[in-house]
Amino acid sequence: MKLKQVFRKALSDTIILKLKDVIGIKNIREMLSKQMEIEPYKRGFYPHGINLVGDIRAETGLGQSMRILAGIMENGNIPFDIKQIDLHGNLEHNDKTWEHKIADRVKYDINVINWIPETWAADYNAADSSLLNCRYNIAYWLWELEEFPDRWLSCIKTVDEIWTPSEFISNSIRKKTDKPVITVPYVIKAAKNDYYDRKHFSLPPDKFLFLTMYDFISISERKNPSAVIDAYIKAFPVENKDVGLVIKVNHAEEKRLEKLKIRLKDYKNVYFITNNLTRLEVDSLLYVSDVLVSLHRSEGFGLPLAEAMALGKPVISTNWSASTEFMDESSACLVDYRLINLKKTIGPYEKGNRWADADTEHAAYYMKRLCENKEYREKIGENARKRIEENLTYEFTAGIMKSRLKEIYEEDSIC
Repeated sequence: MKLKQVFRKALSDTIILKLKDVIGIKNIREMLSKQMEIEPYKRGFYPHGINLVGDIRAETGLGQSMRILAGIMENGNIPFDIKQIDLHGNLEHNDKTWEHKIADRVKYDINVINWIPETWAADYNAADSSLLNCRYNIAYWLWELEEFPDRWLSCIKTVDEIWTPSEFISNSIRKKTDKPVITVPYVIKAAKNDYYDRKHFSLPPDKFLFLTMYDFISISERKNPSAVIDAYIKAFPVENKDVGLVIKVNHAEEKRLEKLKIRLKDYKNVYFITNNLTRLEVDSLLYVSDVLVSLHRSEGFGLPLAEAMALGKPVISTNWSASTEFMDESSACLVDYRLINLKKTIGPYEKGNRWADADTEHAAYYMKRLCENKEYREKIGENARKRIEENLTYEFTAGIMKSRLKEIYEEDSIC
């Protein structure tokens, strides 16, 4: 009780803090103290270039984010090295794609730091001061709602500017700071590999397969797989043996997964994939599926959607948030929705914020239409491929990055 009383008096007589809240406040206080000790950017102190900081080995969305950024820098001829710092949690770190760029010591004058705001304080405090001193520090942040949480505002004080992959995220942060917030979109390229076939995943060769993908780490309530199941049940009766639903789950929690299985217990052609997949296996799963379905409540970007589109696959997606920045009605099946307020805090998403509730009847309509109308399906898929190919390019995104670097340097030497 003494520890609680001390913190209660210091902060509020009416707030009772959980231990994790106390730790969080301690981390933020330490971060702000450390920030005062960090020497500001000194032009010319280090060579021009980027230190890409984060977990590029992680087999997660954040790891893929890092790998995409590395590809942009390499294709844009921007000098860069990688500082590998493992993400929190029990994650796999087996992707070695960029191993040749990982350096023990950072050497360039700009940091692009890919840590999430939720753990920013802990990561910032744990970082060696030599990583941050005299460098221009840029946070590359992802977020999925319209409002950037006030509890993260102190993180903004520790960086010189912020980059994000979408205007949706950038706009949420611009409301809270006068510092530069630059949208640097992802680049999506269809892999040029020999894909695994359906047999590799124990999937039937003769069914029309819908795929939905989510990760419990990313908060399944936001990815909303239950809405996909609702739509599938509305679209196809149990007796229909010609279609199937593939549910790919990362970091599965068996109790929560069991609830989904119970709802589909009468359906024979439902396939759960819960083992960890390599990058090639993820690309292959998208490739062997007929349609990707994402009835998400909100997306900060929507990497799997863009990746499926790049492969020429039709995508059924909630018509809201960042994913609408790279798709339209000619290139995707955009599902109607209504915005609802969160009645309770879920993970980092606070009570009172709002997100989308997809219309499952509308999604079911698209499911049936894509399954039954080959011409429509092929048209949507081809339009999707072209839209990604023409818009999410290295030339476009590297151009944004290099233009911003020129402004920072006030000279043309890097470009």
